[in-house]
Amino acid sequence: MEQHYFIGVKVPTHFEAQVEQVRERYRLRDTYKVIPHIEDFHVTLLYLGAVSEHRLSPLKQMLAVIAGRHLSFSIDIDGLSYFGSSSGPRVVYLAINHCVPLTSLQREINTAVSHHLALPLFNRFVPHVTIAKKRKDSGPVSIEKETFKPIEVLVQSFSLFAVHPHKTPKYEAIESFHLQ
Repeated sequence: MEQHYFIGVKVPTHFEAQVEQVRERYRLRDTYKVIPHIEDFHVTLLYLGAVSEHRLSPLKQMLAVIAGRHLSFSIDIDGLSYFGSSSGPRVVYLAINHCVPLTSLQREINTAVSHHLALPLFNRFVPHVTIAKKRKDSGPVSIEKETFKPIEVLVQSFSLFAVHPHKTPKYEAIESFHLQ
């Protein structure tokens, strides 16, 4: 099986206690199969899937060039939300307030990398940090979307991550690309 990869922004872990409060309040461990390790918190810019070894070097060069065209910026994690039905969301996540520099970076990566790897262009970008996914059963779950005092996160780089599904934490930054 080929190694799978994604491009993302690592999110610091200084708000772990707040995440645990949310997980406990909504009993996410009882309802979801996957509860990401705090060290795996990230914002996915582009999921790549399997990438052959010979394509990694040119991909890394391309990402370095892209990083050199973008300035560091901040994002605000400011709420709790989900993907799917309100009675049984398939993914529960920390929401990120709209951020033009983040969207711009994602679009450039998406366009360049999709062309380079012959992937379909992914046009729906909802920046988020997953805190629970993959329901254990189809019973009803009551999770309310909410906003909270923004947690500012400085974004100075993004990384190419390798996915190790049978390890914890499961995402390994194999190379980071520093913004200006």
